[in-house]
Amino acid sequence: MQNKEVKLKEKIKILEEKNKTNKQNHSPKNLNVGIRISVDLVSTIIVSIFIGLGIDKIFSTHPIFFIIFLLLGVITGFYNIIRYMSKLK
Repeated sequence: MQNKEVKLKEKIKILEEKNKTNKQNHSPKNLNVGIRISVDLVSTIIVSIFIGLGIDKIFSTHPIFFIIFLLLGVITGFYNIIRYMSKLK
């Protein structure tokens, strides 16, 4: 009976150590990277949308520049993400 208790306590100790190492992998640095990537993507798209809407308002061509700059914003946002991720490696 005591042998089983000792084995159980050893297993619990091993699992607690694994849990501690898993918690260390979720550092604030990883959170900062995720926030930076998401803000970079969203801000690029929003700025490009406003530029497209402004040019459409100036030239009275409503959907044309909005769509063009929306696509450019999405492409630029993903390009920035790929560029940032390549620097992390």
